Amino acid sequence: MKNIVFLYAGFGLTHAFDMLFPKGFRSVSTDSVSEREKSAFSLSLGWAAGIRDRAKIVIAASRQTEDRVRRELLKSGIEDECQLIVEQKWNTQLLLKRMSEAASENDASYIVYSLADRPFMDMSLTENVISDHLKYLSEYTFADGYPAGLSPEAVDRGALNIMLSLSSRKAAFSCDTINGESLFKVLKEDINSFEIETVIAPKDYRMLRLDFSCSTRANTLSCVHLYREALEKGKAFDALSLAELASASSAVQRTVPSFYNVQIAENLSTITVYNPYPEAFKSKRECYPVKKENPVPKDMSLESFKTLVDGMVSMSETAVVGLSVFSEPLAHPEFLEFARAVLAKPGLSLLVETDGTLLTAPIAQKLSDIVKDSPERTGTWPAVIWIVSLDAVTEETYCKIHTNAFTNANGIRSFESARSALVTLEKYFPGDVYAQFVRMKENEEELEKFYRHYSDAESETAGKLIIQKYDSYCGLLPDLKSADLAPLERMPCWHCKRDMTVLTDGSVPVCREYLLDASCGNVFEEGLDALWKKMHPLAQEHINGRYPDKCGNCDEYYTFNF
Repeated sequence: MKNIVFLYAGFGLTHAFDMLFPKGFRSVSTDSVSEREKSAFSLSLGWAAGIRDRAKIVIAASRQTEDRVRRELLKSGIEDECQLIVEQKWNTQLLLKRMSEAASENDASYIVYSLADRPFMDMSLTENVISDHLKYLSEYTFADGYPAGLSPEAVDRGALNIMLSLSSRKAAFSCDTINGESLFKVLKEDINSFEIETVIAPKDYRMLRLDFSCSTRANTLSCVHLYREALEKGKAFDALSLAELASASSAVQRTVPSFYNVQIAENLSTITVYNPYPEAFKSKRECYPVKKENPVPKDMSLESFKTLVDGMVSMSETAVVGLSVFSEPLAHPEFLEFARAVLAKPGLSLLVETDGTLLTAPIAQKLSDIVKDSPERTGTWPAVIWIVSLDAVTEETYCKIHTNAFTNANGIRSFESARSALVTLEKYFPGDVYAQFVRMKENEEELEKFYRHYSDAESETAGKLIIQKYDSYCGLLPDLKSADLAPLERMPCWHCKRDMTVLTDGSVPVCREYLLDASCGNVFEEGLDALWKKMHPLAQEHINGRYPDKCGNCDEYYTFNF
C-alpha cells in the first residue's frame, strides 16, 4: 500500500533552517554520518526520504518559508521526488484539505505526517507506527509516551475526509495555528468514530513536556543541548536513548523562561487569606501594601520595565509576561503603558491577574485598542489573557477570603466589581477571560456551583474558568487545602524550569515561594541571562532527586503555568 509523506513547513518564526547540527551528526533516520552542517529541516527531509512505500514527499510551505525550502530541496538531491504546496497562511482545515488532495492525486492509501522542523525523527519508531497502522487497519496511528518530535502520525486517506468534515463544523479550525497537536484536536471532536492505534513507549516521558522541534528558541536550545550531550556521551540517536538522556539533563529541560512574572506595582486592592505578601511586606516596611497605608508606593518605572522587556525578547523570543505576582497590576498609574511595552513585541503575550475592583470600561477599551495597533503574535498564546480572582459564588464567602472587601466611591462592593469586570473584559477580549477560584476549606461548598456556572458557554466568561489549588507557601500559611492533589512520586519543579519572578526593585527571588527574600540578584544590574544561569544548579538538583531548602516542603512543583 502506497503512502505519501507530508511535511509541514508552513510555520512563521522558526529555527528550522538554521545550520545547528555540525558535521559528524549520525542521523537515526538514515544511519549515515553527515558531511556538512545540517538544519532541522534537512534532517526531517532525510527522514522522509527513507520511508518505505512512499509515492511522494509533499511539503507544505508558507510564503515566508518558500525560498528556504526550495534552497534545501536543491541541495537534497531528491527534488524530483518532492511536491511543494505554498499558501499565504495555513490553518488546520486547509492543512487537512491539502493532505486529502495530495493523497488522492498520488493514489495513496495513507499519509505519514510530521512537522518539518524535527531533527531527531526515529526511523525505527516510524516503521513501528506504519506497521501497526497497516496491521490493525487503523485510521489514525501515533506513538505515545515519547517526547514530541521523535515520531510521525499515520492517517488513513478515508479518515482524512471525515476529519476535514469535522474541522468545517468549528470555526476555530479555519483560523488557528498549526502545531504538533493539530490533527489530534480534530479527532477529539468525535474520537469514538475512529479506529486509533498507539505505539506505546516502554517508559512514559510525557511529563517532561519536551518538544524536540526547532519551532521556538526554547525548543531549539533543547535540541542543540540534547545533540551535544548525546555526542559527548556517545549515546545513540534513537528515540529511547534520546528520551532517557533528556530526562536526566537540566540543560535540555531548562533552556529559557517561558513565563516572566513581573511585579510592577507594590500595592493591592483586596487582601486575601491565600496571599502571604501583605504580611511579608509589612514586616519589611511596617505598613500594609494598600493605598491607605502606602500612599507613595515604590512601583517599577516604565523605563526599567522596557529594558526588562527587551531582555525577555533577546533571551526567550517568545514568552508570556505576567504583571501581577503578589499585587494588583491595575494599581500602577501607567498600567496601560506597561501593557503597550509588552504588546509591542510580537513574541510576547500579556497575562493580567486582577481582583477586578480597579477595572473600568475605558481601561479595557484602551487596552483593546492597543492590541489592535500591535503586531500579530508569533507565539502560541493570545495577545492578552485576563484572570479575575473571584474565589466565591456568594458575597458572604467572598468576604471571608478577601478580608478587606470594600465599597467603592460609586457604592459598588468589591464582589460585584469583580463580577462586573468579567462582563466588561469579555466584551473587549472575547474568549481570553477567565474566572478564577482558589480552592480551599473556606469555599469548598461553593466549588461545584462555581464550576457549573462559569463552565457554561453562556456565562460571563463564555465557559472559561480556572480552579487553582491552595498554596501554603511551604507552610508559611495555614493548611487550608480541601484536597491533596500531589502526585504519588515527587518530580522536578516546573516553576524552577520555566518561570522567572521579578519584583518591583528588580530583585529576582529563587522562586515565588520565597516572597521578598532569597534574592539571587538584581535584574537591572546583572541582566536576565546571568540570573537565569545562577539557578541552573537548583534545577539539576531537582532532576537528581534532591530538593533543598524550601523545595522539600513545597507542593507547587507539579503545577504548571506556560
